[in-house]
Amino acid sequence: MMSFRPNFSQLLPLTALLPLFVACGPSDGGVTVDEDDTTTTSSGGQTSGSSSAGNTSSVSGTGGGSTSGVTSGTGGPSTSVSGAGGSDPTGAGGADPTGAGGSNPTGGGDTTLVGVETPGEDCAVPNMPSFGELKAYDKLHDPFTMMDGTKVTTRAQWVCRHREISELVQHWETGPKEVKKATVKGSFAGGKLTINVSGGAQDVSFSVSISLPSTGSPPYPALIGLSNGSLDNNHLKQMGVAIINYDHNGVQPESDRSGGIFSRFHGNAESGALIAWAWGASRIIDALESTPDAQIDPKRLAITGCSRNGKGALMVGAMDSRFALTIPQESGSGGVAAWRVSEVDNKGQTGSAGVQNLTRTYGEQKWFSKTIEQFGSAVTKLPLDHHQLVSMVAPRGLLILGNLNYEWLSTNNADQAGGAARLVYEALGVKQNIGYVDSGHNHCGTDYKNGEQAAIDAFVKKFLLNDASANTDVWKPKNELDKAKWVEWTAPTIP
Repeated sequence: MMSFRPNFSQLLPLTALLPLFVACGPSDGGVTVDEDDTTTTSSGGQTSGSSSAGNTSSVSGTGGGSTSGVTSGTGGPSTSVSGAGGSDPTGAGGADPTGAGGSNPTGGGDTTLVGVETPGEDCAVPNMPSFGELKAYDKLHDPFTMMDGTKVTTRAQWVCRHREISELVQHWETGPKEVKKATVKGSFAGGKLTINVSGGAQDVSFSVSISLPSTGSPPYPALIGLSNGSLDNNHLKQMGVAIINYDHNGVQPESDRSGGIFSRFHGNAESGALIAWAWGASRIIDALESTPDAQIDPKRLAITGCSRNGKGALMVGAMDSRFALTIPQESGSGGVAAWRVSEVDNKGQTGSAGVQNLTRTYGEQKWFSKTIEQFGSAVTKLPLDHHQLVSMVAPRGLLILGNLNYEWLSTNNADQAGGAARLVYEALGVKQNIGYVDSGHNHCGTDYKNGEQAAIDAFVKKFLLNDASANTDVWKPKNELDKAKWVEWTAPTIP
């Protein structure tokens, strides 16, 4: 199956780049930190390579995003031409041990939220207004109000709202996830899965390394780590989870929108690094689905990363509903944190003081498309916020990990966005599928002090090891959601 999405990059306003506020080190899997970092860890990046094992073909999906529209206060999407949204040849859908949200046993339907790359492929999405037509709104948008004003009361409506939010993110923040048709073939040899992608402006390939666990039996669940992730991988392997090292910077370097295989394949330099990394992760799943020699179960996959890679992990998990579990660690602004809350909490501070807000996030690296720059001095006109991006992971597993030791990481701003997204999980009847732990520790380290490892273990058991008895009722943010300040809406109960 092939999928197609039109190139709307020409529609994105091209604005001048802001001066870089900070000189950042590379995030190539070596020792690296964001501007906030005072302590670092080495995450051990993976270089790409190829192998000669026999190829098997797989499908790829487009994953969302085109011209879209939104009215003030509601968030909202864009008109879009489809994309197949990835393949689920068995129709089994993703793992959802609680049964909430459906596991897509029939491989389709308008209530499918898991097991496909892009839910709501057939949903109509309104056109986007111009930037000048957007109205300021200083609270967190209602995720349950469609762009045409319709209130979401059914699961089918939420699927279409999910698609609207995806289009909204891609139009205003990231650029499109996929523009060209894509056909994926995977091959496995010597511990490496090679992903060959054809059908675009250029054929491209990249590889990931796979380290199998010391217990369990194949096909194994797996954790995909951006630059190997920053969790305790040896511990996870002892639990029976394989580790896949994803060298995402080869897909697109964070410093160059026209660099990497994403741009070569699409012939497009408008999308930011986060959505390019999400595209690459989706192609890894495509390859795993058709390469049984890799001994990985593509329906039991997690994605993780820390700091800038935490931003990436959230984007990956939000933009591909085949991931059973998403663990963004210390993702800050551009990740879990809400732009509006960051702007308020920053209190106009500049330089290295305060929290990272939208302007400084955009200026640090090319994580987003140029379109988002125009909101630097008009954050309240942005017709979405990141509680909606977080809510796209629902009803699948999501564990948010924060760090109280670094003001720059926007702890309260992530607390508020996470709390608002939790209302979506609650509306879908799966409040226990989202967890949150804040504590102070070394940046991207595993010197946890407030139960993070116990929470990680519980979510891994539930969503990767299919242990329905695992207790994922974990909610330990520093700050609870301030509804009076940030929320004007009420979450429905969605059957």
